[in-house]
Amino acid sequence: MRFVFGLLLWAGGAMAAYAMQVDKAIVHFPADKSPRQDVVIGNPGEEPLFVDVGILTVSDPGTDREQRLPVKDPESAPLIATPRRLMVPPGGSRRVRLVNLDGNGDMEKVYRVDLKPVAPPEQMEGTGVRVLVGYQLLVFVAPSQTGVSLEGQRDGKSLTLTNKGNVNVLLHEGEQCPPSPSTQPCQPVQGRRLYPGNSVTLALPMDAPVRFNLTTAGETRQQRYP
Repeated sequence: MRFVFGLLLWAGGAMAAYAMQVDKAIVHFPADKSPRQDVVIGNPGEEPLFVDVGILTVSDPGTDREQRLPVKDPESAPLIATPRRLMVPPGGSRRVRLVNLDGNGDMEKVYRVDLKPVAPPEQMEGTGVRVLVGYQLLVFVAPSQTGVSLEGQRDGKSLTLTNKGNVNVLLHEGEQCPPSPSTQPCQPVQGRRLYPGNSVTLALPMDAPVRFNLTTAGETRQQRYP
């Protein structure tokens, strides 16, 4: 799957358009796999594409206290990207290599990687208006030993979920169906990602059991809350 993003540049009275393709939205670093992962950036446009790459550490993900802090010193960075600045030729592609230097530890680590299209060097001067549309990768570094523990309790038309494990859990394709022999259709239930320590109460469309697909640590299973 490729994700396409764009850059519009107004320079010297002319409008130039640039596009960027990214081959993945989420990057995983399992404990038993290589500490290196590649992201492919493609340029379907007719002009060279210039991209800046930045790393952000994420603390307290999924909470009101979440912070995304740019890594300013590559020498001490727990996650690095090379190259940090690149040019993708028209119709071509380039790889950005992400390297986990901080091991795996006891708890999942979360990062964001900014991929920012920038104006060509020769157009930086004299540019009037630039609308830059970048992209941000989500990066997970798994713990040495994965512990999955998602507790859930339904009470009428609400469902309270708490992630007591050490990895994130993605709830998706949620659904509630009325008891038989009702002729009412099943209703979708909006899911979400729960990071370790996160707790949430979801409003449900009806007072009935609910089921989700749960994806965590690279595996998907179905969970039902009666």
